[in-house]
Amino acid sequence: MSVAAASNSKKSRPSPSFSSLPDEVVLNCLSRVPRRYDLNLSLFLFGDALRLLVHSPELHRLRSPLNYWISFRPGEKPPTIISVGSEIYFIGGRSVPSMQLWILDTRSGHLKTAPSMKVCRSDVKVAVGVVDRKIHVIGGSKEDSQVEEFDPETQTWDFAGEGKLKCESWFSATLEEKVYMVNWDGRVSTYSPREGINNEETEILSIELDTGFHDPNMVENVLYACFKWNGLMWFNTKFKVWRRVVDRDGKDGKLELNSFAAVKMVEYEGTIAFFWPLRNIDPNKKDLTCKLIALDRVGEEISGRIEWSGTVTLPDNIILKDCLVVSG
Repeated sequence: MSVAAASNSKKSRPSPSFSSLPDEVVLNCLSRVPRRYDLNLSLFLFGDALRLLVHSPELHRLRSPLNYWISFRPGEKPPTIISVGSEIYFIGGRSVPSMQLWILDTRSGHLKTAPSMKVCRSDVKVAVGVVDRKIHVIGGSKEDSQVEEFDPETQTWDFAGEGKLKCESWFSATLEEKVYMVNWDGRVSTYSPREGINNEETEILSIELDTGFHDPNMVENVLYACFKWNGLMWFNTKFKVWRRVVDRDGKDGKLELNSFAAVKMVEYEGTIAFFWPLRNIDPNKKDLTCKLIALDRVGEEISGRIEWSGTVTLPDNIILKDCLVVSG
């Protein structure tokens, strides 16, 4: 090939364009552009695919901060909280029973009021779970009360039945279209719209061994709870007993969780994330440590291993109230 031919070949070769890049790269670039220029991007970007990326949820997630700040009045404590999809629901009251419902859209960061419940409820002896794509609220009132259900699609409250129920639950989680409710001593009961409340014949943990535990969580259809003295345990629905999660060597250990100091736990992508605070050298700051526990079924036992751990520094006046996982 002559030099002239080679030169013409280079000239005819099309230059790479922005639209030829993978979506991940384009989104990474667009996330660095301030939101106020979105209109300009929509006007000057060529191709419908690129314009759609400008208004996509993926770009919003990349631009969004990882934390949301919600302020309560002095002395007021946050209510019962649950997440559904990308939204977080603040239900009822805590210091004072309330019928209020607030919804936080984590995509936009917008907090709005929603229709109120029909019964005043607090976070004392209340259970909340999602059954049939509706949020069910059980108990939380001074007297026996009807279960209420909230439909996120129609934004309406209804009573789930005519009967009034009493809830003794301190924590709750949803499994197989039932709300599992756990008392402070490990006793388990279930609620479903069809069957109401059923008390499971649960082995009660010794009061001398445990004085409380952290929010139960469902991981791959297994109920877990972290008891302060017994450590991380799972509920055997067949034999109605709590069993301790063993370490990877099959020993009945506590996975070095320091469960007595742990303040919160939450299911995250098939693992359990534990959080607890540590002192920082700076008195105006504190460290928050997190450990991800991977879980494996080994015969009749479930073993756990620390898959990852890390620490983040926060202002000292920040208090960890709840941990929730939301979808994009």
